Amino acid sequence: MKARLSQSFLFLAFIILIAPLQATDTFKEEQTMFGRAVRASQNFCYQVMAKTFWDPLMRGFKPGRVIAITELDIQPDDKVLFVGEGTGLDFEVLPEDLNKTNLQAFDFSPEMVKQAKLKAHQFNIPEENIFIGDAQHLPFKDERFDKIYFPLSLASIPNPTLALQEAERVLEKKGRVVIMEKLIDDGHQPSYLRQLLNFFTKFIFADINRNLTQMLGEGSSFKIINYQSLEGKLSGFFARRIGASYRIATLVRINDFPELEAQGAKLSQKTKTD
Repeated sequence: MKARLSQSFLFLAFIILIAPLQATDTFKEEQTMFGRAVRASQNFCYQVMAKTFWDPLMRGFKPGRVIAITELDIQPDDKVLFVGEGTGLDFEVLPEDLNKTNLQAFDFSPEMVKQAKLKAHQFNIPEENIFIGDAQHLPFKDERFDKIYFPLSLASIPNPTLALQEAERVLEKKGRVVIMEKLIDDGHQPSYLRQLLNFFTKFIFADINRNLTQMLGEGSSFKIINYQSLEGKLSGFFARRIGASYRIATLVRINDFPELEAQGAKLSQKTKTD
């Protein structure tokens, strides 16, 4: 009996401490039973959250959304893609002069998309431009969009490297990508407590231990030209308390902007002292 209990304990320890690390390192969890369970659990949780408390909980991120949209530098006739838009909270911070027919937004959660469609009506965005989709397999031709935005979605995508490769494929020349997400900076490692917590957060909403440099992968055509913290910039009880873990990153193709310096996924000294 004791031997069985010991074996069960060791197996549980492996699942909690080792399996999440492996998934974070390889981004291949969707191909495993563990990954499929994570995705199914996330889908269920997002369905419930979209119907209940998601919008009130996430409204405190509005200042971050404003910063992210500003970083996108959207021009009136730009073709824009929102990857993992959720319930459409970003629609209210879009530039007023944007041609809304050029905006496409999707999410993997049907209930999130349903809520986003309702908001789309309020901001004159065509309902057919809001759809259920997979960031790892975008249904668009090459070089389709001028600006691409990942609003708190990259950490929920099973293979973020593939999603970023897809974003690069559909990005126009001289385009840019902006990411708002909870991220681990270059040169930092999550604590064991955070690794343990990540086991549970994966099943609810996201992987909280991802690093952008790692997600881009070796040989990426992107470089990070701006990387900033949202610490002290968010509002509301919930968002203010977790803002220090969130970053906004701006990516461009290396060959499109050779004159721009790559910053990497780390905060500059100026940002740290602001």
